[in-house]
Amino acid sequence: MKKQHTIRGIVFLLTLVALVFAAIVPQTNVLAQDADLVRLTINNKSGRDIWYRLDAKEFDRHDYYYFHIPAGEARYYTPARGVYEYILYACGINVKGELDLSTHKVINVPECGMKSHYGPQDQENIEDVGDQLRLVDVTLVNDSGRYMKLILEGPSVFVFQLFAEEEKEYTIPMGYYEVTMYGCGGTHHLTFYARFHKVKEFTCP
Repeated sequence: MKKQHTIRGIVFLLTLVALVFAAIVPQTNVLAQDADLVRLTINNKSGRDIWYRLDAKEFDRHDYYYFHIPAGEARYYTPARGVYEYILYACGINVKGELDLSTHKVINVPECGMKSHYGPQDQENIEDVGDQLRLVDVTLVNDSGRYMKLILEGPSVFVFQLFAEEEKEYTIPMGYYEVTMYGCGGTHHLTFYARFHKVKEFTCP
């Protein structure tokens, strides 16, 4: 009888150890998964709703995220750790760039056309997209005497059409642009820097 109790005790202990081990292994997996996630905070002070898309840059990954942040709100996310290419739609324009999410990151989206007022911006984990969204008024003038189509590629991408002797004012992000001009009997390439009240005249080469 005593031997049977001993055997039963051993079986009970083995069963208990198996149950404890089974409980530990999934928890270990959860912790490992959590270690591959990173905190991302997006503060939207632009005054308008914004949309933020992330696409994993590594070829062997297929992670992508699409976030909507209402005006005046801050949202918190936990995407997978890694390097992403992003597209931000804010203030009526799309801007693109690269985001390193190897550590937690805070993205500040200030009022359209302004710099952020969240305090020091020189910390590695804080990004201010105010420079990308700094909008300026530029005037494009067609002095070629012919219809032309312009493609501007820089902080954002734009396609404009100007009839002969026409001039138009546009609001675009400040910065350098590569311009492809279709007109004057061919395709031509040039650059210009968009700044406040810039007037850019286009003529046939």
